[in-house]
Amino acid sequence: MKEYSKMNYGRDLVKLSEPSGVVFSGIVDERMRALEDGLFLRVSTDSVVRFFRDRTDPFAAGEFFGKLLRACVNVACYTGSERLKRKCDEMVSAILECRDPDGCISTVPRENQPNGSNGSDLWERKYVLLGLWEYFERFGPTLKNENDVVDAMLGLAKYTASQIGDENDGKTPVTKTGWAFCGIESSSILEPVMKIYGLTKDPALLGLARHIIDSGACSRENLFESIAAGKSPALIGNNGNPEESIAKAYEMMSCFEGLIEYYRVTGDEKALETANDFIDKINEEEINLLGSGGADKPFNLGPGTGEQWNFCRSEQTNPDVGLTMETCVTVTYMKLMLQYYRVTRDAKAVDDIERSLYNALLGAAHEDGSSFEYFSVFNGFRSGKQNFFYDLDGFPLSCCTANGPMGLAILPMLSLVTGASQGDVYVNLYIPETAEIAGGVLKIDTRYPENGKIKLKIVEKGFIGSIAFRIPGFCENFTLSKPYITEPGYAVVEGPFENGEEITLELFYSPACVPSPKSVNPAGNGKILFTYGPLVLARDKKYDPDFGSPLSPEIIKELVPVPSTGDDGKPFMMKCPSATFVPYFEAGRSFSPETEYRCWSYRK
Repeated sequence: MKEYSKMNYGRDLVKLSEPSGVVFSGIVDERMRALEDGLFLRVSTDSVVRFFRDRTDPFAAGEFFGKLLRACVNVACYTGSERLKRKCDEMVSAILECRDPDGCISTVPRENQPNGSNGSDLWERKYVLLGLWEYFERFGPTLKNENDVVDAMLGLAKYTASQIGDENDGKTPVTKTGWAFCGIESSSILEPVMKIYGLTKDPALLGLARHIIDSGACSRENLFESIAAGKSPALIGNNGNPEESIAKAYEMMSCFEGLIEYYRVTGDEKALETANDFIDKINEEEINLLGSGGADKPFNLGPGTGEQWNFCRSEQTNPDVGLTMETCVTVTYMKLMLQYYRVTRDAKAVDDIERSLYNALLGAAHEDGSSFEYFSVFNGFRSGKQNFFYDLDGFPLSCCTANGPMGLAILPMLSLVTGASQGDVYVNLYIPETAEIAGGVLKIDTRYPENGKIKLKIVEKGFIGSIAFRIPGFCENFTLSKPYITEPGYAVVEGPFENGEEITLELFYSPACVPSPKSVNPAGNGKILFTYGPLVLARDKKYDPDFGSPLSPEIIKELVPVPSTGDDGKPFMMKCPSATFVPYFEAGRSFSPETEYRCWSYRK
């Protein structure tokens, strides 16, 4: 039996934590645990696997299996739930039964592959591979027989490589597949292909990856070369007709997740540089203050209504925008930034993940774990509108509800990480937790982001290396109870540390007023928004009956934090005589017009 073990990426500058070694408390823990009965155990395995068994070629229905499995695996590891572990085993066993002898796992009849009448074949295969990969990473290469999980991944990847490639070799170019975006959606299979190549070193997979990169992932123009040349993501593939635009936010980011994976395995510096250029561009032009993006207007009006790049950072107050901030965009952005952080240790990437977490992601998550809002808004109310979903034996599962849990599932991996030496610990997310890391156990007590007070205690064994604390970009100042040195984005306390030792960190930040960016629609201008640390603040009419009144920027001098007690059911608030604010994720929690809210107010 060939031995397979977890990947050891020599180019990574940090090592993520094992979810099984982390125990959070507070809202993140509550939302993660709610997923077990709210979602994972309510969606039957047969309902997501039968698309592969029956091969009736339904559009994109095959994505649900992999999206659910990859998150379920990591949440099962985090919670230690035996029920969820059995669910993961059941899902993997069921998909393996759908596998043909040549490795094919697909919802599309063989005669219609590799595209299918709906074009989602490769997109669905990507999620099958990503789901199986997470199972392999957490639970190993074998379910019932020798290396059956690895064999399934490798078999499907090689089967795909036998179909996708140069026309001169009798294959279908990747840019001639997909449903609407000229191959961008299909090219995102690059990420799992490179993961499996890194594990197996099968040359067919590297050939497939190079075909995707050389093709530019898009038939209208080379996606990677255009980004490297400084082109805006919203203009990629622009043919002059807004209704035929292909700047789909979610799928495009997925391709760059794959490009970073290509760098991690091959060391191709150009790939990392191009991914860096893309990240810089979307942060500058597309990702809004809530940590998400995509919209239905004003420039790109093409397929995937509400989900295309539209210069969303400057248009986030444009009243013409109706649908925006797809949860799939939020989660994929968080995952892209995690990929980037692993190979750069750039603390700004963690700042970006944190912003998405405390705003767009937690705002979209239902308390009972049953659903994630498809589209979010700055002003209005939370809605149950679904852009794309299937009724799975009575459970309405949208792509965003299937995808949302992965945004939470990455948090135990990222909160505390080790450096290249494995002795150095980086404290990234200030979530109350107890975590096993670097041979010891740390405990973090905090009410962050309500305030910036953080206490870290070594509760078991000691640490030889250093402990680095992330200093968020919004921080005005900080104090540490021990001497420190600084490196970009971190304050570093040198070890060794003894059992029982404590370190206190205090981050100082104040309410801030953000003016609205200049929109192409004048009606979107002249507004202001308030933030507090990573939190976007909202006025919910449940707590502020005058929530629609204009405000002055000067109220930041009057705003006072009102801590949550947990006794009265009220969330953390920021108050002044003229307004009451709650964190964005606490606004509109009835998911109905009863709790209308506003983040952007007219400037007084």
